[in-house]
Amino acid sequence: MKKLIAIGLSAILFVINASGQTNLNSSYFQTLSARALGPSTMSGRITAIEGIVTSDQLNLYVGTAGGGVWKSQNGGVSFSPVFDKYNQSIGAIAIDKTNPRTVFVGTGESNMRNSVSIGDGLFKTTDGGSNWQKIGFDSTEHISKILLDPTDSKVIYVAAPGPLWSSSAHRGLYKSIDGGKTWKKALYVNDETGCADIAIHPTNPKIILASFWQFRRKPFAFESGGPGSGMFKSLDGGETWTKITKGLPEGNLGRIVLSINPSKPSDVLAIVEAKVPGLFLSKDEGASWEKLASTENITARPFYFSTLVFDPKDPKRVYRPAFDFAYSKDGGFSWSNTIIGGVAPHADHHALWINPANTDQMYLGTDGGVYISQNKGVSWQFLNNLPVGQFYHVSTDNEPIYRVYGGLQDNGSWMAANSSAGGVSSANWFDLNGGDGFWVQPSPLNSQIVFAESQGGNANRIDLKTGLASSIKPQKQAGDEEHRFNWNTPIVTGASAKKTANGKPVFNLYMANQYLYQSKDEGRSWAKISPDLTTNDKAKQKTEESGGITGDNTSAENHCTIFTITQNPNNEMQIWVGTDDGNLQLTNDGGKTWVNKSPEVWKTGIPKGTWVSSIEISKLNPKRIYASFDNHMYGDHQTYIAMSMDAGNTWKRIASSEFSGFAHVVREDLQNENLLFVGTETGLFISLDAGKSFMRSKYQAMPWYNLVRDINVHPTSGDLVIATHGRGIYIIDDLQPLRDLAKNDIEKDHLFFKPADFPYDFAPQLPATGSNIAGWTEAGKTIMPSFNYYLKQKSNDIVKFEIFDASGKKIKDLNGSNNKGLNKVYWPLSSNPPKVAKGGFIAQSMVFYSGVYGPKVPTGKYKVVMKVDGKLYEQMINILPNDAKGFSAANVARLHAQSTRMFQLHEALAVLVDSLDKTLVSWQKISNPSAAQVKKTATLDSMRHEILELKRQTIFYDELKYRRKVSDLYMEIATSFEPMTPIKEGAIGLLEKEFLLIKKQVLEMMR
Repeated sequence: MKKLIAIGLSAILFVINASGQTNLNSSYFQTLSARALGPSTMSGRITAIEGIVTSDQLNLYVGTAGGGVWKSQNGGVSFSPVFDKYNQSIGAIAIDKTNPRTVFVGTGESNMRNSVSIGDGLFKTTDGGSNWQKIGFDSTEHISKILLDPTDSKVIYVAAPGPLWSSSAHRGLYKSIDGGKTWKKALYVNDETGCADIAIHPTNPKIILASFWQFRRKPFAFESGGPGSGMFKSLDGGETWTKITKGLPEGNLGRIVLSINPSKPSDVLAIVEAKVPGLFLSKDEGASWEKLASTENITARPFYFSTLVFDPKDPKRVYRPAFDFAYSKDGGFSWSNTIIGGVAPHADHHALWINPANTDQMYLGTDGGVYISQNKGVSWQFLNNLPVGQFYHVSTDNEPIYRVYGGLQDNGSWMAANSSAGGVSSANWFDLNGGDGFWVQPSPLNSQIVFAESQGGNANRIDLKTGLASSIKPQKQAGDEEHRFNWNTPIVTGASAKKTANGKPVFNLYMANQYLYQSKDEGRSWAKISPDLTTNDKAKQKTEESGGITGDNTSAENHCTIFTITQNPNNEMQIWVGTDDGNLQLTNDGGKTWVNKSPEVWKTGIPKGTWVSSIEISKLNPKRIYASFDNHMYGDHQTYIAMSMDAGNTWKRIASSEFSGFAHVVREDLQNENLLFVGTETGLFISLDAGKSFMRSKYQAMPWYNLVRDINVHPTSGDLVIATHGRGIYIIDDLQPLRDLAKNDIEKDHLFFKPADFPYDFAPQLPATGSNIAGWTEAGKTIMPSFNYYLKQKSNDIVKFEIFDASGKKIKDLNGSNNKGLNKVYWPLSSNPPKVAKGGFIAQSMVFYSGVYGPKVPTGKYKVVMKVDGKLYEQMINILPNDAKGFSAANVARLHAQSTRMFQLHEALAVLVDSLDKTLVSWQKISNPSAAQVKKTATLDSMRHEILELKRQTIFYDELKYRRKVSDLYMEIATSFEPMTPIKEGAIGLLEKEFLLIKKQVLEMMR
């Protein structure tokens, strides 16, 4: 007790005091949007697929390991996310067949690998996914299956394996008889054993089979199986249970998969993890069992593969998705995994839904996304429209259109430009390296050289110019202990003041196992610059014993390793290293000597031995150090962030009531030291006051509870690039609004921030990827000057902006949103559009668009006035030439002058036609007109017909009248990015001359 009190007091003393914190909340970000970059070409782990066929459509719900729930209303042609305000790790989905708009989602996937995320309950929708309500299970962390009684959908069963990393009573089989309002435990074994699977008799739902699984993970080991595991049967709807042993293996069991034959329910199949695993068949509804012959694929890796499905109609056909897709045509006695044509599904299968109305059609969920088969799994097609990639890390280069790099769980390492004509699509992503992708780093001196690492420290140097890759993994030296590379081995770059013998610049490349290595020749050779920096606890280095009943050693349990490396950007001799067993090591002399700073961190209340997940050295103050810590592998989900203001000698813990989820990364902005970002397993958190307070990011188009694994602040664009473990890459374009907000008084009613100078530019239009290969495509980056502003409260009126040129003439009106918090409005570098002559059918024609597009403005300074709640605020913006893009001041001025001439022609024509129309109306009202007047009216009307397209009736039938000639040329200039040549410019003069003639004739006729 005394020890606990001491720790508590220490935490109080060393936690940053929240008094005087900024009075902000997440609603201030809900008006701004993040941009999803994808990708979808390799997708991510799918954990659940459920579908239902209605009279007119096939609805699918797809659950993912870290990307939420996606819904398709067209059989998978397109998907939309429907769960973005909730936990993104999905374990199970169930649809009420009697009311298909009622759907249940259990969060927390049950494929219990080392990187599995954690759920926070069971959710229910009654409107097809538009709105959700949590209905319990806050503490179960993982849900493996949800089943509804086939005769009474108010009766629901939930299989909860429970926490992976700790003991807990929050596990077992749960039952509700009122649609989820209340729950009771139908079956419970002990705090170490949870319910892995359940199966209900399709015609007699009183008969239920349940499997229980004893399991536990530690950072350095996995134990599957134990005396708690077993199979149970109920004959009374879960009121009483009998443990089934007849015909099953003796001794400790592990995970058991169950499947009742829907068209012959006396037959049940089970895959049983045991010392000798096997496939078992019951002919008496699970009372007794016989072992069948099986292949390795059928029984492989039971903690990860838990799907076994009978065909809904054919009692002899069974499917086993595992490493590969296997099927049996004789009830499980023999198996085949032959695939003919199409594409072979990505390895590692976790979900299968068979269309009961057409059993040839099925949907398969894998580690690499969703596949569809139309012929019972003989051939497959990949659905490249789900951007649910699971990134671990992200980096960027400094190309003019910078590229984004990152590694994905079981999907290699990839790169893409951050923006592309028409939006970044699957076609813009390029594969760099295989395996489980982790760190990817471009060379800081030559972005054609990239370093990529896959599990266990297997690193390559990739030359994008030649397309060749070379292994650069550091090798064991004399005197070294066996190398221990973390599953997620760091590979990072750092600046160097040194040069090669011939004077060329070099940079530092770092990798680590228990030792830190440095290379100055792109990984061709390595120097070991540290001793073992971990605790070197031998009890945590027995990976060959990991797995429990079924051995499993893929380097995922390698421990006592270096996990994060950071070189001081201003001092290459200072290097920080964090280990997975809690050491925070520092050298100030390039690795000659090291000091463990962890004891100072533990004084803040962060538990001893907590995994160091990231280290951030401030670019603005080299004595300010941040570090994040992750203790979830010991059952502790707290968000641990620490800060030092004296180069690591003393530390304070940064805490916030807003935090949730264990911390992966902390990043400081490159320009404003008050702006801080924290990425956790359940979201992105933002501080505007150097960590005194935080807000959950609720940017539009980005899930609120994203699994944020890494964050990159791009140095030149000011973008925030976010790696999520389930929704790919997100970019918050331009951090300037947050930077401005962080240095202003938000208690003011309104803030209008100074716009940044803008080099003349537009979003590229071409070349764009073909729509037939694009798959999913992001919305595209907006490239325009923006006006950022803040409203303390929502305004009652639209926020208006007026832009004035250097002469004081108002040239543009813009309307902005009136929402509370940060807002943004874009200016497309154009003035207000011209008034266009009215009359005739103008929809979807150049005449119509002429009244929408304004002329492009010249470079120079402009005054911007914001009008809100009766108050005026002014700022200046400078529009600069951009010679590199062809927008020199002279070119832009010529383009402006040409479009202005056409603008004036449009407006003059509008005035003339308006006068003509009014004259015609007045003449047509003359009673008993003379013959001369009738003739004059008819002549004026015929002139109107020569100006306007009055016979036009559809967009495919038009006349070439004067107004359309003006509109066609105006739009050609207004939408152009370069001025017309002198020869083409002559066309403007011809139209001007023609107008003078028309005007003269009309005015003479109207006299």
